[in-house]
Amino acid sequence: MDFRQELIDIVDKSGAHPAWGINHCFRVYHLAKELSTGLTLDDEVLYTAAMLHDTGKYPIYALKNIDHALRSKGVTSNILQQMMFSPIKLPMVLDAVENHMYYSEPGRCDEAVYLRDSDILDNLGNIGLMRLFSLVGQDELILTPENAIDRARLFADALPRKVSTKAGKRLALKRREETFRFLAGIKRQTAEFAWL
Repeated sequence: MDFRQELIDIVDKSGAHPAWGINHCFRVYHLAKELSTGLTLDDEVLYTAAMLHDTGKYPIYALKNIDHALRSKGVTSNILQQMMFSPIKLPMVLDAVENHMYYSEPGRCDEAVYLRDSDILDNLGNIGLMRLFSLVGQDELILTPENAIDRARLFADALPRKVSTKAGKRLALKRREETFRFLAGIKRQTAEFAWL
C-alpha cells in the first residue's frame, strides 16, 4: 500500500470527529503549500505532519489530561518508526506535530511554521465557523450554540496575532472579517442571540 494512503487509513480508522478528521488534515496540508509558495518545503515531511498532527485527540489514541499535541508527537513517532520512515526526516515531522497549536511557539523548521499557521487558519472564517458549530455538544468547551459563538469571537480576536508568516497574516485578517460578518448576521437574525 502507498505510504500516503496508509496515513489516510490511520486517520480514517481513528474515530476522529469530522471537524478534526481527514478533511481537516487535507485542508491544513494544502493551505500550508499555498502559503509557502515560492519556498521549497519537504513535501513528505509536510504531508506526514499534516496527516498525523491531531492523532493525540482521536479516540483510539487520546489520553485524559495529556495535551493532544504532545500525545500526537508520541503517537506519530511510534507510527512512523513502525513504518520505517526516514530517521533524518522524523525530527522535522515531530517538530511540526508538537508545535502545531496556536498556544505553542512555531517549530524550528519551515514545515512546522507553515503547518502551524495553516492549522490556526482552519479555525477562522467560514470553515472555522462550520467546524465550531459541528462540535456543539461534542466538545466539553462547546456544549451550546452560544458557546460556539463565544469561541468564534475569541478565535477571531486572538488567533490572527498567533500567525507567523506574511501570507498567513494576510489570510488571517480576511478570515477574521468573515467571522465577524457571520456573527453580525446571526445576531440580527436571532434577536441578538436570544433565539439561537
